[in-house]
Amino acid sequence: MPTYTGPQKDRLRWKVTEPGLHVCEDGARHVGFVVSVDGGFIAFDDASNPLGRYQRLRSAKQSVETIPARRFMQFWH
Repeated sequence: MPTYTGPQKDRLRWKVTEPGLHVCEDGARHVGFVVSVDGGFIAFDDASNPLGRYQRLRSAKQSVETIPARRFMQFWH
């Protein structure tokens, strides 16, 4: 059984692909993205499912960055 070591945050890279759109990648794999909207930000997973609305960009990005951890835990439970 594999041992879970947590999300590999050191491999996650954020880039702004257009104004108001922040995309997160883990190597060549798309992890999710954050869109700027009036009054905050909305985070989405790699399948464009909304994860939540946030007032701060950093909070929205953290939501996307924890997706691999949540999926791993769902797989093993």
